[in-house]
Amino acid sequence: MAFIKACNVSQTNHKLQEEIRTYQTKLDRASTNINGYSFLLNNYMQDFLNLYLNYPNNANDMDNRNKALSVYYATNLTATDQAGNDSQSFNNASIQSIYTRHGAKIAQYYVNYSINGNQTSGYLNIPFKVKNNKFTVVSYPYFSNKINPIGHIGKLQSKYSKDNQTTSISLYNQVTDFTKSFLKKYASAKTSDMKFIMANPQGLAGNYQVANIQNLHVYGTKNNPVVQCLLTLKRSDSDIEHSENVTLKLSKQQTTYFVDEFNHNIGGD
Repeated sequence: MAFIKACNVSQTNHKLQEEIRTYQTKLDRASTNINGYSFLLNNYMQDFLNLYLNYPNNANDMDNRNKALSVYYATNLTATDQAGNDSQSFNNASIQSIYTRHGAKIAQYYVNYSINGNQTSGYLNIPFKVKNNKFTVVSYPYFSNKINPIGHIGKLQSKYSKDNQTTSISLYNQVTDFTKSFLKKYASAKTSDMKFIMANPQGLAGNYQVANIQNLHVYGTKNNPVVQCLLTLKRSDSDIEHSENVTLKLSKQQTTYFVDEFNHNIGGD
């Protein structure tokens, strides 16, 4: 009898989860578009991209680029890219979508740029805030697939602070070990290969390699931890690197974890 009741509860919970997902999909469909587009925003983003996607291979030029770029960033972000042997130049960009994820507005642009004279392209996402027609980039841009017109809009992200970081060394080590392994797989695997370890699969298909994972912070509980970090990726065909903010919301799965949410926006003032 207890087993039957447990099964009924499980079926009810599953039905409720499906209803919530259906309702959320309707909200997402209405939220993913370019209704937030304006000429002011596009002019701002074009100027930003002209700086961000230019990587000179001269140290002085890179320093000047970083100084100019810092004007566009929120106060908690820094531009610290280093010049390498390879150079990258911005060609052009076109707006694809303006959408909301985890409480942040994000502009997705289809960007075309050249590395050592060889053209390449991709979809670059730029989290931003606007106030009184003034724009600020509030988290590091990141590449992804073209945004699905249905979207995956999440709840407004909770604010985490040093005060509620985990004090368990064991939990910290388990979560950070998983995070490092997961992000390496995220960089190397195709999207279709990620469906068994994350709710909304994403993969960079070997176009990038993990160069560094730092500033790891763990919050939450043993069964539902949250980890935040700064991920630095290097293009596989050059020495050009860029950094992304990452927040993972996890759930315990026997001896490992499952990624319930993969968020590139930690936020900024």
